[in-house]
Amino acid sequence: MRFSSNAILHATTLSVVLFIAAVCANADSTSLQSLRALNYVVVSPQGPRDGGDFGPNTPNTKTSGIQEALNCAKAARKDVYIAGGTMPEPFKNGVVYHIQETLRIPWFQDFKLDGGEYVINYDKTEGDAVVIDSQMSCRFKFGLIVSPSSGAVVRMKPETKGPDGFAVITASTFEFNALVGAGSVFNDGKKAPMGTGLCLDASLGPILYNRIYATEIIACETGMAMTCGPGVNPTTTVANNSFEILFLHLCSTHMQVGDTDASVTANVFKVNLDSGGLENATGVSIFGKRNLFTLDVVRMGDGKGIIFESTAEDNHITCMNMSGGYTNNAQRPANTIVPVHSEGLAVQTPAFPASGIACVNRTPFAIEAWVVSPGKVSEWTLIDNNGVSQVFSGALGTGQTIPLQPGDSVTFTYTEAPTWRWRGK
Repeated sequence: MRFSSNAILHATTLSVVLFIAAVCANADSTSLQSLRALNYVVVSPQGPRDGGDFGPNTPNTKTSGIQEALNCAKAARKDVYIAGGTMPEPFKNGVVYHIQETLRIPWFQDFKLDGGEYVINYDKTEGDAVVIDSQMSCRFKFGLIVSPSSGAVVRMKPETKGPDGFAVITASTFEFNALVGAGSVFNDGKKAPMGTGLCLDASLGPILYNRIYATEIIACETGMAMTCGPGVNPTTTVANNSFEILFLHLCSTHMQVGDTDASVTANVFKVNLDSGGLENATGVSIFGKRNLFTLDVVRMGDGKGIIFESTAEDNHITCMNMSGGYTNNAQRPANTIVPVHSEGLAVQTPAFPASGIACVNRTPFAIEAWVVSPGKVSEWTLIDNNGVSQVFSGALGTGQTIPLQPGDSVTFTYTEAPTWRWRGK
């Protein structure tokens, strides 16, 4: 009898799933031995007393055995499995691994960190809870990580050079159940948001071509932040990554995409943002260029739903809800918002410009400028946001439509001023 390669693959996958399920249900020695046979180093709830390789009972550990397991896996060229377990009842944690110092994920290539649903609880009030060094072609599945610190819950910071001579995080997948900062996880205001949920720090090396997923980020001063360090350096960039965050909420600033020095470009974001009623919260602050967003922005401060900062250019946002509106501080206002519900005639119509003076579409919307009365125009010029111009000789007509993309400008030469009305598309 012949077996197809797909059948063999399915059988192998099923065996892995059954082994892992057995560990989740009952971390007995047989199940743990099975995981070891799959080349895992196992961290277990009472390891090594319960048969795991490492755990809270690892001698002299400050990371519930997780750091020791990672170091062992690197030396032995193995993967790591961290056992989890469900809550026994509401608001009482299941499996919790306490760490008293920063957990540092060393440089790996072709590595997998797998596991059940567990809690990593950082027991200090300063510093980062988890720092991820350079990675290449790796897969990470984390549980819930909690930090009462002013630092980052997770900081991705490539620093160590691998055998190829690069400090980089690339071609890898990162999955988090939840990242919880030091603020209140309920909208009771008892603790102000503090810390950063997920920080992508490319100050020493680029972060490129990764998939990053979080079910939830909550209770942080900044939910997700990206920085490339001081000075514009093309080798330190956050680019071409895919981000999906299902529930980013109760943060002062929910997302900060770059800063004035950062090269953050060509990333794809799919994020739901909700302040939970936190007063004067910011949805997303964008410094980067040519990023693609799908957002749902709910309950943000006035003018703070979406902020285009001075360096923002050519970002494109599809928005389901846009609570808080937008603020456009961009030097080159070539950023686009496409709302699911059109702005239509609610877009503010600017005064008709003086003869020979350009009027720039500083809104992030594609505009139809309707000519209400034609005045006496002899010539007009349209200049697109790349500086390319087209001159039209002749008069305007009543009902004529002039399309203006974000950043486009138009200049009229006239002896009698026309009137117009703008409509957002």
